[in-house]
Amino acid sequence: MQLEGKVALVTGGTRGIGLEISHRLADRGADLILAYKKDVENAKAAKDALEAKGRRVQLVAGDLRKPEGVTALFDQVREGLDQIDILVLNAAFGTMGEVERMGRFSWRASYDTNVLSPMLTAQAALPWLKRKGGVITATSTLGAHTAYPTYVAIGSSKAAMESLVKYMAFEWAKYGIRANSVAAGPVETRAIDWFRYPEAVRIFTARKGLAGRMGMPADIADVAVWLCTDESRWIWGQSIVAEGGILVGVDYEEWQAPADEGTDETTASDPAEVSTGGAA
Repeated sequence: MQLEGKVALVTGGTRGIGLEISHRLADRGADLILAYKKDVENAKAAKDALEAKGRRVQLVAGDLRKPEGVTALFDQVREGLDQIDILVLNAAFGTMGEVERMGRFSWRASYDTNVLSPMLTAQAALPWLKRKGGVITATSTLGAHTAYPTYVAIGSSKAAMESLVKYMAFEWAKYGIRANSVAAGPVETRAIDWFRYPEAVRIFTARKGLAGRMGMPADIADVAVWLCTDESRWIWGQSIVAEGGILVGVDYEEWQAPADEGTDETTASDPAEVSTGGAA
């Protein structure tokens, strides 16, 4: 198996995209360290499912937004598997709202989780990653590359995180450490419910995406895990966009609609018959 003998630390690795990444890493032979904040029951269920695949699994708990939380978490790593070859920075948090109404607390909460936490976690994991050269993969969002309604705190913080990952790649290449990120389009997780009209997001994605459907955690996990393998050895400091093709002609304002009322469509065999409203 590709990752036999390696250990992957996955933050937020016990649910959603993080859990899907954990399963795919396990399928490729990696043992797991699953970092979570406080949902013990869910963490234990994830551990049991992964151990059933024959993998070693360690659960570590801590608030990675705080230096003391990071210290406590990596003390657990040191007392447990004491090995990190792959670091998956997946834990995320965000608040929804327009720029003009964004409060300091909400802004700080997003940046603490999506920028400060990955930096502190990567710094703490670095001594292990330097031993043999390792891999860092971070999960981001398409909202870091374009603008969604009410998404400024999440989108901008993830853009900052992608820049951070690029700097990790630049500075830590000397240690043989590759760092990249994957920017996900809309994915069917509980985060979709953060949007004002979740069903409108689903309709939009299915209609506008070339894939014709919402993304699923597996769609992002496959890309993230590929970045953890030697198959992506020529990819350094990049953000891989995985969005099902919705960037081809989009109008994100449709997400503001409470219901899909449809639009009248006009077709013409001759492009000259279609008026664009502009000068010829």
